[in-house]
Order: sequence, then C-alpha cells, then structure tokens
Amino acid sequence: MGMAIRSRALVAGFAVAVLFAPGACRSRIDVGAVRTALAADSRDAFDLVASLQGLDNDGRADWARAEATCRGLKWPRCDRPALEEMQRRSRLAGDVRKDPVSAAALAVANATWAFGSEDAARKMFRAELDRIPDTDGAGRARVFLRFAIIDTNFDGQAALFAQACAADARICDRDKMKEATEREVKARLVAPGNVMPLYFVGHPRLAGPQ
Repeated sequence: MGMAIRSRALVAGFAVAVLFAPGACRSRIDVGAVRTALAADSRDAFDLVASLQGLDNDGRADWARAEATCRGLKWPRCDRPALEEMQRRSRLAGDVRKDPVSAAALAVANATWAFGSEDAARKMFRAELDRIPDTDGAGRARVFLRFAIIDTNFDGQAALFAQACAADARICDRDKMKEATEREVKARLVAPGNVMPLYFVGHPRLAGPQ
C-alpha cells in the first residue's frame, strides 16, 4: 500500500512539473488566436517572438525562422547574439493563460524596443497606447518615455515627458524621470534611442550673433 501511494505521488509530481514547465506553459497559448487579436502592426513582430520563445514548438526556439523573420522586418540586428538577447527580453510574463494577448503584446513591445527599427518602434508606440488602458499609468508612462527617447525634437521630447508625468505621477520628479529614462535607454540596444535625450543633456545651442 505504502509503495503504491509513493508511486502515485511520484506520478502526480511529474505531471505537475510537466504542466508548469516553462516550455509547456508557453506552448499552451493558441498562437493563431493571439496573433489575430494583436494589432496588425504587431503581428509580424509576434511571429518573431513566437519563434524565439518556441510558442508553437514546445518551448524550443526556432533560430533559423527567427532570423528570417527578423530580416524580413528589416530590424538593424538579426545576428545570433542579438536574437538570443531578444529571446531573453521577450519572455511572456504574468498570467499568460489568463491574458495571453496582453502578455504577447508586452513581449512584442519589449523585443521591438530592444532591437526594432525606428519605424517599428513608432508603430509599437501607437499599438501600445491603443492597448494599454488609462488605469495602467505605469504602462502608459513607459510608452511615453520610450517615445520621447526616440524623438529628436527638444520640444517634442518635453511634451512626451509631460505626458509620461500625467500618466504616472510617481515619475514627475525630474530625478526620478531621469532614472526611469536611463533604464529605458539601457534597454534600447540599437540606434536611435540608445543615448540619453536632449531633454536631460541640455537644449542644443542656437546659432546666432555672438
């Protein structure tokens, strides 16, 4: 009897381990349904995330497909080290089974911010602002910060930082906003957007009579 109980316990433990293994959890989402639910501009980048995370391959990355998708997107870097870093930054977080679309959208946004082209980043900003509700102030502020970092116009940056403050009052203090901006700059691994914006390093000197 005791041996039978121990055997059932071992089997049950193995089943739980499989059920909640990272790859098993990721592969449980309906990749096709999630892709359809995403904004149109996010779907190709989601294909890249799906390949990197093995969402339709039992959690095993398909590096060849990921590289081909990345190059099709015309992102600045699609080499293997970049793809491996992309993989780390695009893991689906939160309760994936409860809200797979939001988890996928955030993974796409983070991968795009890390390695996407400027055009891809701008499309991601629009998709994220449409997706993230006003009640998620921190989420919206993150998008405004990223948008400001990409913007090269000083006045445009100032307006976007003001919107970030309006979305999340916790970063209205200039030092806190600068710290939050530095974190996003470090998360951006290609140009533009991988250096601190003019808003924090000083207004450009205007040409004129000396």
